[in-house]
Amino acid sequence: MTRRFSLLVTDRPDVLLRVCGLLLRRCATVGTLSYGPSRHPGWARLDVEVSVDERHGRGLSERLAALVDVRDVAELRSSAARTPALH
Repeated sequence: MTRRFSLLVTDRPDVLLRVCGLLLRRCATVGTLSYGPSRHPGWARLDVEVSVDERHGRGLSERLAALVDVRDVAELRSSAARTPALH
């Protein structure tokens, strides 16, 4: 199962290592990873797409949010599950 997350994290080099370490411990395979500055000084946006089985994927967003340097976590819907906008 593929899951996508958008995280607001402290803009420090070790934060990426902490997030990837957590994903490794939860047996998640990182498919895509994007890291860049946010609108808020001192914070960065980290977008990550992971493949993980259901057993290890349960509670993944809560575990990411529990990391010290993570301010906000949003789970994004996959692009295949998006419905077209009605005009």
